[in-house]
Amino acid sequence: MKDAVRLFVVDDHAIVRAGVKMLLEAQDGFEVVGEAESGEEALRKAPGATPDVVLLDLSLPGMNGIEACRALKSELPSARFVALSMHEDPEYVQGFLEAGGSGYVPKTSVETQLVDAILAVSRGEYYAPARLLAELAREMASGDPYKHARLTGREHEVVKQIAHGATYREIADMLGISEKTVATYRERASEKLGVRTRAELVRWAIEHDLLD
Repeated sequence: MKDAVRLFVVDDHAIVRAGVKMLLEAQDGFEVVGEAESGEEALRKAPGATPDVVLLDLSLPGMNGIEACRALKSELPSARFVALSMHEDPEYVQGFLEAGGSGYVPKTSVETQLVDAILAVSRGEYYAPARLLAELAREMASGDPYKHARLTGREHEVVKQIAHGATYREIADMLGISEKTVATYRERASEKLGVRTRAELVRWAIEHDLLD
């Protein structure tokens, strides 16, 4: 008999972890070998659990899912990573794939798509909803400098909130991170976009409709 796929679940909501675990363990061939409520906890626990597939919420407190994927990839080079995200935007898919992810499942589609995603990445394939992949392909072909800047989802959100006039403290409270982390995201985004001042960042955001 083929060995069960070993799974590790990372989500900051216990009820979500329990629901995902219940869904997967009701299927033949899956075994949930561990769970964590943050990226930092996953880094401590996942290597010892030796999972085949890590399921990552992208909106984690502290270290977000994209950062956690990048860090865990170095500790678990043979594992595959699937994002579970409330965001259904192609830039989040792009950011996660660039961090080493292999699959992307919107949280609204977990019950219908998660099993297929796990099976696909276990075969060495990539998985994301066809609509998001099509949107991502169109945007990458559009020549839009934002798409080529390849901001992560969290960098995008920080830029958007800065453009709306939010302070670092307000953004930190909104995203559940520190002001220092907000500053780091802003610096990374500014470097990618080739802007230096707050005014230039706001002008770029206006030109790219982030204030809608």
